[in-house]
Amino acid sequence: MSDSSSPWARPVPATVTAAGPAAEPAPDLTPSRPVYDGRLGELYAIYLRHLVLMLVTLGWSRFWGRTRIRRYLWNHFAILGDRFEYRGRGIELLIGFLLVLGVLAVLAGAMYLVWVHLLDERPFSSFGVFDAFSLSILVLGFPLAYVGHYAGLRYRLTRTRWRGIRCGLAGSAWRYGMLATFLTVANGMVAQLLTPVVSVNLARPRISNVRFGTLPFAFAGHAGDIYGRYIGYYFLNILAWIVAAGVLFAAIGGTFGGLGLTEEELGTLFSQPGLRTVLVILAAAIGVYLLFSLLILPLRCWWQAYLFRYLVARSRAGGVLFATAITTRQMWGFLVLNYLIVVLTLGLGWPWVLHRTLKLIAAELWLYGAPDGPAIGQPGDRGPRFGEGLLDMFDVSGI
Repeated sequence: MSDSSSPWARPVPATVTAAGPAAEPAPDLTPSRPVYDGRLGELYAIYLRHLVLMLVTLGWSRFWGRTRIRRYLWNHFAILGDRFEYRGRGIELLIGFLLVLGVLAVLAGAMYLVWVHLLDERPFSSFGVFDAFSLSILVLGFPLAYVGHYAGLRYRLTRTRWRGIRCGLAGSAWRYGMLATFLTVANGMVAQLLTPVVSVNLARPRISNVRFGTLPFAFAGHAGDIYGRYIGYYFLNILAWIVAAGVLFAAIGGTFGGLGLTEEELGTLFSQPGLRTVLVILAAAIGVYLLFSLLILPLRCWWQAYLFRYLVARSRAGGVLFATAITTRQMWGFLVLNYLIVVLTLGLGWPWVLHRTLKLIAAELWLYGAPDGPAIGQPGDRGPRFGEGLLDMFDVSGI
């Protein structure tokens, strides 16, 4: 099969008869689900080999290890009976990383020259060149992390094939990075009240710019559709904070009241706190934190499950529709258990997290219909030559 042809190419039946044009056929909305048949033991064998090689090579083999893990995951995930294929190479990830490393080195050198030869450290006597470089990385790193996220997604999609057809991602990573930075900062300035706007407007380019060959994806979401649910979630969060604060003050008052302390003695304790006072306050703070976590966690999982269902339902690929019925309980298992697995295993549980994630996707994602094969060809753009330099530099890539 040539790289420019469609693997589904077949004669298109005539739609015009002697009696006139034939009626439009009803769209095929046959439901199906993805299939993931990977085994945790096999995935761990690849991962442990990856860790050993990382130790031997002082970390430089991670690009090839990541590629092997992706190939295993892609090859064990199938839609409509056909498996995905990952065509990325470790050398591409290495070159991307070295290019970004070189850019940062040039930035550091330029800042040093400007600082020493032009400013001569006169404006800020106590602010050194290393401090200036660290501050610039902090300021630039925030938008660059978003740029890297989008560019990394483009790289992975262009190295992904299904039925021989390459996927892709259009749009500008820099435009996405600036948009994400602006929306995130604005959302923080208004106490997270713009979260639906941020979620929908960042999901739109990530979905509507996806391509499967020449078939574009589409996204029809609007922030107004989900604002009502979010406002309820938002004020329930505030209520949870109030309850947690009330419990904190009640616990502190009950503790000190039980000790028979007067107001003057309480003032002395807080103005000159001893070890016992510090331990009591620390225990109360930990208790309130745990209480608040228990109160807020179901709310957060409820909102995340609702948002995920909405984003999936508003996405389509040509005539293929998507849906999911993921529940709050399943989202709790995804967010909380995966987090605990990573933390309690000191990172060694990553293969288990990846395995659980793909199993959840395969179990809860529904597709209605199938792509129109004869109309889909290979994309003209082969994608970036190198991959994920920014994503790897800012350590937000995962797998």
